[in-house]
Amino acid sequence: MPTDEIIDPAIDTTGRRWQLFQFIGPILGVILVIMTIGVVTLYTYRTMREGAITLSRNLLKSQQRYITEEVSHYLSPATGISFMASGMLTSTDMQANANAFMTLGRSVLRGIPHVDSFYLADDQGHFWMSARRDGQYEETTLQIEDGAPYYRHRLTDKDGRFISTDRLSAEGYDPRLRPWYKGALHFESRAPDRRLFWTDPYPYLSTHQFIVTASLAFRTLDGRHVVFAISISLNRLTQFVNSLKVGKSGQAVIVDLSGHVIAGHNMMDVGKPGFDAENVHLDPKTQPVFVRALNVFRVMGDGTGMVQARGQNYVTIASAMPLAKRSWVLLLNAPESDFASFTHAVQKQAVYFSIVIVGLALVLALGLIYQGRRVERLQKDLTVLDDKKKEDNAVLLKITNTEGLLNPEQEQPYFCEALAERAAARRASVWRLLADGDRLLCEDMFDRGRDAHGSGMELTRNGHPGVFECLESGHDVDLPDAGEDQRFQSLQRVVMRMIGAKHLFFMPVVEEHRPVGAIMLEDPYQLDEADRVIALLASVLAVRFGHVQEEEKKTAQLQGGTAATAVGTTGRSARSPMRIVEGFLIHPEEEGNGVPPMPGLYPTVPIMVLEFSEAYSSNRDTAQAMLELVAELGGKIEGIARERGLFSAQVAGNRFIFLGSCSQSIDAEGAVHLAEAAIGIREACLMVIAQMNTQLMFRIGIDVGPVLVAYFGERRDIFNLWGEGLTMAEALAHNAPDGGQIQVSERAYQTLQGVFLFRLRGEFFLPNNGISNSYILAGRSESTAAERS
Repeated sequence: MPTDEIIDPAIDTTGRRWQLFQFIGPILGVILVIMTIGVVTLYTYRTMREGAITLSRNLLKSQQRYITEEVSHYLSPATGISFMASGMLTSTDMQANANAFMTLGRSVLRGIPHVDSFYLADDQGHFWMSARRDGQYEETTLQIEDGAPYYRHRLTDKDGRFISTDRLSAEGYDPRLRPWYKGALHFESRAPDRRLFWTDPYPYLSTHQFIVTASLAFRTLDGRHVVFAISISLNRLTQFVNSLKVGKSGQAVIVDLSGHVIAGHNMMDVGKPGFDAENVHLDPKTQPVFVRALNVFRVMGDGTGMVQARGQNYVTIASAMPLAKRSWVLLLNAPESDFASFTHAVQKQAVYFSIVIVGLALVLALGLIYQGRRVERLQKDLTVLDDKKKEDNAVLLKITNTEGLLNPEQEQPYFCEALAERAAARRASVWRLLADGDRLLCEDMFDRGRDAHGSGMELTRNGHPGVFECLESGHDVDLPDAGEDQRFQSLQRVVMRMIGAKHLFFMPVVEEHRPVGAIMLEDPYQLDEADRVIALLASVLAVRFGHVQEEEKKTAQLQGGTAATAVGTTGRSARSPMRIVEGFLIHPEEEGNGVPPMPGLYPTVPIMVLEFSEAYSSNRDTAQAMLELVAELGGKIEGIARERGLFSAQVAGNRFIFLGSCSQSIDAEGAVHLAEAAIGIREACLMVIAQMNTQLMFRIGIDVGPVLVAYFGERRDIFNLWGEGLTMAEALAHNAPDGGQIQVSERAYQTLQGVFLFRLRGEFFLPNNGISNSYILAGRSESTAAERS
């Protein structure tokens, strides 16, 4: 059963419930206040909004009735004058009727500015017209002169006095074919109140007016058909509609059922050159409210409505205008905000007051929560402090009860363990200053992550002068990044870099004002909690190290420098001379006419690593058999390396390191020889291992990369190399998927791909280089094998 599922029945849950209530109670109170205010505000807003919308609809209805009356008044001259003309122009003498028509026209045109012109025609094709012309009055008669029809224009003033005359050809014109004439005859048989015929609005080019014509047909006393027509300009009607104030920013427009605009904002350009008044319709992009209101009217008829467009609500009203053409519709709209602005203002005020109330409630709630959390935090701090004291006391008690605490001859590994645990450090170490005062010896070093101890490392004054300077100052040093402090840069590179540590706490151990050692903590995360343990251990170590240092000084004084030298010489002469074997099966000087390569960087060296696994056994008989097997394999490996002409072959533990060549330029032939040697070694090893009952197995890695070449020793005769190429080859060998396989890097594959067969292994990660592909070397390609044979 997991430990986190174990419940201790002795735990008192009352305190936890109270803590939970302290936190949740104020929050629930604030939420309740917010919900109450929200409900009241929403109810008030909806009530006021509905009242505002009702008021706005009533206002729009009043506006609609007013506009209807004004439009009716605007068009009423057509009805009254038409029926008056039907009673005046019934004489059998058409010339007398024409004179009366002209007199009537001048009188009406002079008194009613929106009447544009009058027409009179009979069933024999005679035509008379009275219209305005540049502030005067034009009387037009259709006459036959010289056998051809002509318009005779007679220009008079307002009293009918003659001013001038002219004529224009009227070829092809017949008034009996005009829509107003035919429509009037069609309506002649209707009831008197429905006999007046209205044409569709059309532009009149000569006067730049957008007009509508009303015509009435009647008979003279001798039974002749006569049609009287009156044209009314819609330009002034457009100006009237546009001058209306519908709310603050509302609009009105008169359209027909097809959406063609009769009067309104769209007709403002009537009279301007190029404007086509017959093709003006409601635009769904710029007038979506009117378009939707007209669609609703087509379905529902007269009435008010609510339309949403442009992200806000609009109150609309649509009604037919039967006083004119029955297909005309009056549309009005106004944003809801025009009528409900006071509602929004009241709503904003309510919101502001609500925010103030909620803010005060929230401040009180946060104050209660803060106070409760502060008390709880104080209790936790006291509990943690008490626990810390208990832990410190336990550690200190264990240290003080340790056997041989002050005996410098007895090791005390618990010192570093206690330091690492209490400071939560990655590594803790204690260092003793030797009697010469120029060396610090690591007495114990504990790696908490690996749970391992180490010792024996030395720091010299020449190598780390800054460390000894701080040691002699006697002051603690706490560095978040030791690599940025010049005094500890060398220590960070030599000691701390091994585990990747940065943070360093360095404390000199002082005994009677003289340094005898030091305590180091690497990456401590709880340094403050370990102060008591550090202080106690520093005191204990001061006694231990001080005693050892005194003994060393006494011994040095008794023996003297000469005796010490004699003892050292005797000790060295008593030892048998030792020859350091470099481990080369093939030394680099054996190739290249005995001239070794110069020290330095070689950028493209073909290098191979052969690694044996399971090559060690603690059993004596097994170990002897393993040695014999390895010796046999070593001989075969050396023979293959010499046969292929490799540059060098070196043994290092359970690994063999081979160089195909060592030159500053790319040596493809050396890489080929190295790969051929790898294939030969693989075959030889597999044959030998297959004949014996052993767990020994091998893996091979090949790379072509940069290495550093150097010579060591007093005579500079020890050849050594290291670098990225060797690291890559070792990693490829160590991580080969199965025993007995040859894993090749991307760089080696590019060099050998035309000569050998490979299969892709996958992506391979190498620190400091990133991800690249690796391949498995299968053997020589058939073409190159045939050429070689």
